Amino acid sequence: MNAVLTAPFFEIGPKNLLRRRELERLAVAAGGAGREHGIAVVLTVPTAMVAPIAALDSGVLVFAQGMDAEPLGPSMNRVTAEALEDAGAVGVMLNHDADPLDDAALTVALQRAGEVGLATIVCAATDTDARRFAGLRPSAVLFEPPSLIGAQGTGDRDWIAPSTRAIHEAAPGVLAMHAGGVSTPEIALRIMAAGADATGSTSGILSSADPAAAAAEFISAARAGWDATRTP
Repeated sequence: MNAVLTAPFFEIGPKNLLRRRELERLAVAAGGAGREHGIAVVLTVPTAMVAPIAALDSGVLVFAQGMDAEPLGPSMNRVTAEALEDAGAVGVMLNHDADPLDDAALTVALQRAGEVGLATIVCAATDTDARRFAGLRPSAVLFEPPSLIGAQGTGDRDWIAPSTRAIHEAAPGVLAMHAGGVSTPEIALRIMAAGADATGSTSGILSSADPAAAAAEFISAARAGWDATRTP
């Protein structure tokens, strides 16, 4: 694990939906909101955007959207852990629903990331997977039911508290992130208040007329949800 990722945190993963200038505006706004509210903000960007977004020094934690497990060598068109670190990434997301890995590949990728000090967020589609992946000792496990991805997830999420406890029990120090269908700041607030260490939103932010302002609202709400049940 890498101490760079701490609770509470909020993740934005714009996939390949934005060009560089748009990503830069989002990074600046999200980094500023993170500083204002005292919450770490992860911005998960395409590999080609890692270096320019990291160079902004906006305050966001720049994560890559994935990586290959190969070591340095004569391979072509492979993204190594070393390349991500040299480009300025502090972490990498692995096993996203849009880029799944089998267990063997995930295990090797986590080992390679750890060798160069990259933080890791591992995506899980089920509660069983979330507990199992926690045992691999990533920095965080993101439990995101596929049915909620890109949806309007307004229903109860009664699995958050028990799933978070199970992740913490399986691997103390591994953070529990819950997302999927986080279409409004209010949903982000409720997820954090339910006990999550982190949450995140992509479509809820990018579908806004002003994504930068929306990012600030989501980040503020996530912090409020965290404080609602943890303030002494």
